[in-house]
Amino acid sequence: MIHVEGHEFFRGGEKIGYLMDGWIHSHDGRKLGYVEGHSVYDHNGRKVAWLDGNHIYLTDHNEHWSIDENHRHVEGGDLPDTLRAAARIFLGD
Repeated sequence: MIHVEGHEFFRGGEKIGYLMDGWIHSHDGRKLGYVEGHSVYDHNGRKVAWLDGNHIYLTDHNEHWSIDENHRHVEGGDLPDTLRAAARIFLGD
């Protein structure tokens, strides 16, 4: 589970990443991806997921998550649903 505090992401009390200038970064500063509108893109600009209604759809998998399910994996903070999905995609469950 990922916990959000401000613009930082934690797992088990350890900082695993942060949000800066619209990009999700790993704890060591690597740019992992970003959100534009209702879509999530990786660091190369390739679309990896999108939000449609109450679900997040992953591009490379025949998989989708409900918004509620995603909130159970990325808790706390006051991030839009698309950024929560991006955190889960790039930082793991």
